[in-house]
Amino acid sequence: MSHSVSILREAKVMSRLELCESANQFIRDVLPEGDFRKVFLKPNWVFHSQNPSFPSEALVTSPAVILAVVRACFNNYSNIERVIVGDVPLQSCDFSLMCKQSGTDQLIALCAKEFGSRVQFLDLRREVFRLANGFLQRDLHVQGDPSGYSEVILDQASQLEEVSHKANRFRVSDYDPEDTTSAHKPGEHRYLICRSILESDLIINLPKMKTHQKTGITGALKNLVGINGSKAYLVHHQVGRPSQGGDEFPEDIPKSILIQVRMREFLQKSSPLLFRMAKWGWEGLKWVRGIKTEATRENMAKGGIYMGSGSWYGNDSIWRMVYDLNLALVFAKSEGGRLAPEPQRQVVSILDGIISGEGNGPLQPLPVRTGVLVASRNPFLVDFAMAKLMGFDWQKIALLANYHRFPNPCFSSFDPLHFFVEMDGALHHKGIDSIPVHKCFLPPPGWNGHIELDRAQTI
Repeated sequence: MSHSVSILREAKVMSRLELCESANQFIRDVLPEGDFRKVFLKPNWVFHSQNPSFPSEALVTSPAVILAVVRACFNNYSNIERVIVGDVPLQSCDFSLMCKQSGTDQLIALCAKEFGSRVQFLDLRREVFRLANGFLQRDLHVQGDPSGYSEVILDQASQLEEVSHKANRFRVSDYDPEDTTSAHKPGEHRYLICRSILESDLIINLPKMKTHQKTGITGALKNLVGINGSKAYLVHHQVGRPSQGGDEFPEDIPKSILIQVRMREFLQKSSPLLFRMAKWGWEGLKWVRGIKTEATRENMAKGGIYMGSGSWYGNDSIWRMVYDLNLALVFAKSEGGRLAPEPQRQVVSILDGIISGEGNGPLQPLPVRTGVLVASRNPFLVDFAMAKLMGFDWQKIALLANYHRFPNPCFSSFDPLHFFVEMDGALHHKGIDSIPVHKCFLPPPGWNGHIELDRAQTI
C-alpha cells in the first residue's frame, strides 16, 4: 500500500447537497481504481443534535460529501451493483431527527430519484433505546442489518490481549460488564461486525473531523466503531484509577464524581425510583461544585466540565479496541469470522473537515469552518494529517503514537516524517512536517494541556 495522503484546503459546501467543483473533483480522483460491484459508505452518524451550540453540521458527515461520493462511485465503476450507506449510531440516537437536522433526509430522497434501489441507506443498529425518565427503554421494532451480523474472532491478534489479565475491569458505560467480558478475556477477543460491510468489496470510510473526549481526536480510525453491531463488545475503559489498575479516571478525580458514577451504575440497574431521586441529588451537587455537563464555548472558557468514564489522556483501552476494528475491517473473511492472511476488501478514507468540531467531542462539537478534505488508503495518515491541522501532537495521542504496533505492515510501515503529502495539487515528501496547522483546536477537557503542539510548532 502506498503511504500517501491527499489534502484539499479549499473545500466548500455550496448548498446542503452540493460541494464546490474542486471538492467534487478531489473525491473523484481519490477513489481507488478497480472493478467494484458492492460498495459500502460508512459516514459518521453518531447522534442527533441536542443543543444549537453543537450543530449537526459539526456532528455528522455532511450529506453533500456523501452525495458526491455516491455519484463518483457510479461514475468511476461501470459494473457497480449497489451502494449501501450505513452506520451504527448510539443506541439512543433519534435517527429520523438526525436525518432531518443534517439534511440527510433530502439526500435519501434525491438518491432514490437518481439511482433507485441501487443505493440503500441503513440504520444498522441491532438495539435501539428511547430515553424515558433517565432510563433507556428498548424499542422492539428494529430492523438492523438486513444481511445480519458475524462474530469476527481476533483472539491473540487483538491489541486488548496485552491487558487481558485485567479483563474483569473492561467496561462500556451503561452496559452490563458481563456482556463485555464475555467477548474479551485472555486469549479470546470477538467483535460483532455488520455483514453488509463484510460482503462489500470496497469500503469508503467517511469520518467527521472532530475532537473526542476518550481518544483525543476522532477521524478515520475511530469512525470504525460504527461497523460493530453491539456496543457491549467495545471496550472503552478499565474500571478504576491507575493506582488501582484502571484507566477510568486520573488519580486526582474528585471523590464526589467517583461516588456519583458508582451510585449511578448501581441504581440504574436496580431501582428506578432511587435512581430518579439520586438524579435530583446529582443536579444539586453539580450546582454546588460548579460542575457543567454542556461544554459550550462559555462553559469551556470557565472550566469545570464533567469528564465521563475514560474521558482523559490516560485512557489506555479504547485505542486498542479501535485498532482491532481496523484490522477486522480489512482482513475478516465474510464467512466464518476468522482473519485472512491477505486483505479481503479495499478501504479508502475521506475525512469531512469542511465544518469540523472542537472541544468536548464527539457529541458536543463546537463548530469550526475548516474547509478541508483529507483522503488516503491508510487511515493512520488521515488521522496524522488531521491532528496536525488541529494543532495537536500525534506523539501525545495514544491512538496515533502506537501506530507501529498495528499488526499488519499495510498500515504501520511508514515513517511519520517521510510519507508523501499531496496538498492543493503540490507533492511534498516530509510527512507530518509538510502539513501546516490550520487552527489550534480546543482539546477535550480531559486532554487540555496534554496534546497540544509546542507554540513553535504551530507557526
